[in-house]
Amino acid sequence: MLMTNDNTGDPTRLYRRRNVLKSGAAGAATLALAGCIGGGDGGDSGSGSGGGGSGGMPDSVTVPGIYDESGATSDVGRPTAIGSRDTITYINENDLFDVSIDHPNNDYAYEVPQAQQYYQQYTSESSPPLIIGWGTADTEALAGTVADDEVVYVSASYSANLVTEEFPYNFFGNLDYTSQARAHLRWIADNDPEATVGFIFSNTAFGRSPVEGGKQYAEELGLDVASDINLPLTANSATTQLRQARDQEIDYLIHQNTSAPMRVLLEDRQDIYPDLTVCGLTYTVDERVVQQSPDIFEGVRYVNAFRTFQGALDSGGRGAEIIEANFEREGRSMDDPEVAQLNYVRGVIHALLALKGLQNAAEAGNDVTTGPNVRQGMFGIEDDDMFGLAEPFSYAEDDRRPTMNGRLFEVTDGSLSFDTSVELPRRDSWIGL
Repeated sequence: MLMTNDNTGDPTRLYRRRNVLKSGAAGAATLALAGCIGGGDGGDSGSGSGGGGSGGMPDSVTVPGIYDESGATSDVGRPTAIGSRDTITYINENDLFDVSIDHPNNDYAYEVPQAQQYYQQYTSESSPPLIIGWGTADTEALAGTVADDEVVYVSASYSANLVTEEFPYNFFGNLDYTSQARAHLRWIADNDPEATVGFIFSNTAFGRSPVEGGKQYAEELGLDVASDINLPLTANSATTQLRQARDQEIDYLIHQNTSAPMRVLLEDRQDIYPDLTVCGLTYTVDERVVQQSPDIFEGVRYVNAFRTFQGALDSGGRGAEIIEANFEREGRSMDDPEVAQLNYVRGVIHALLALKGLQNAAEAGNDVTTGPNVRQGMFGIEDDDMFGLAEPFSYAEDDRRPTMNGRLFEVTDGSLSFDTSVELPRRDSWIGL
């Protein structure tokens, strides 16, 4: 592991052990979740009820899902949604908790108003303690409402804005977007300190999220930083953008987008700027696009805080068992990269975060149908590798960044090969940046 003792700029504080809610038995609580799950590849029905005062166990608990399965980010959104749904089914069928989890879920097609509508629908129908959400624009748009309503919101957006004091009910399971860029930059500075770097991204809340903080860190590391380049989520050509990169003599291009525009960028790179190294953040690369276009993805660098699909299977832990059982139950093929890919693992992790927050609330003897209790349960997640699927996650009241460890990969011979890990400093000044 590449350990960075980076004491430049703002002081780096040592990762401090936090006082978390620790009551009840030390053993794992059992959850029996049998509810009405949007089965298999979809489903938008199901509602939960339950109550019970403090210490009582309800009959069921509702954990809705707001997914993108047909919109601008559906290339990565659909396998993530399937991973979450499959795993909630597994939880229900394998007696991991003494409560039934209902999972009504809908495709909001990456449209913020639609996400807001589904949120209002879910919260008016069942008062859920936790929701699994998706994108940056919609998650940030809902964050204030989520805080007011006291609903834990586990998102697939890893925007650093979501872990500020202003939005205390937001959680995610990855290195934040800016720190993903920082991990790439740390590696570049250590291996090519005279390099020029640039940022290419969609002009969306998601795309812009890592840029300011990433550029600040690049400058701190002594790297030359070029002007920003925009590439839309719906791009069908990147020739203009690559000419901009070539004219600025960019050596490494940090890319915040999804896998579809990444493929467009790499296809045009071959003709316009083949010497450019592209460093993708968490949604830009997956096994599907690498297997479909191995030549153009060759040499691309990638960062994440959890395992690839094959890495998850090779881990040999409970996480691998869950994935294998899911695929067998649903009749899925391990050879189908449309689903058998790292974004599926991402979805599994989102469901496990919900599970563990509920488990910890139950262990404390609290009502698992209320958001404040489940939020406290999230702070019981400490040094937890999600059944072997991820870097260890920890959440605390004063710091909801789950990890500062980035796993760096390089695409070689049509596969994502693990390269090294970068441990970034846990700076207070980086919360929200």
